[in-house]
Amino acid sequence: MKPVPQELLERLRKVAPPEAETIALPWAYETEDYNIAVMVPDTMDRTAARQLEARLIETVMDWDDTHDTFTVCMVWRQQEKALAGVS
Repeated sequence: MKPVPQELLERLRKVAPPEAETIALPWAYETEDYNIAVMVPDTMDRTAARQLEARLIETVMDWDDTHDTFTVCMVWRQQEKALAGVS
């Protein structure tokens, strides 16, 4: 797997709220180029998290279209860190 470009991470950080942590995961599924987790506080409700995820996906899709890549970016609450593969 190639390392996630810093420019892509920075674009996602601009969309995410300041208290979120954008993490390039060290693994990707077979057809992916990059896998990114955005960790948000547990206080963010699921509806807000899904709305944020939709905005992040738009950013990712723009990047992927321009760079001919396939990126997965999911929003996880802090309590779900283990599920996201983040220690």
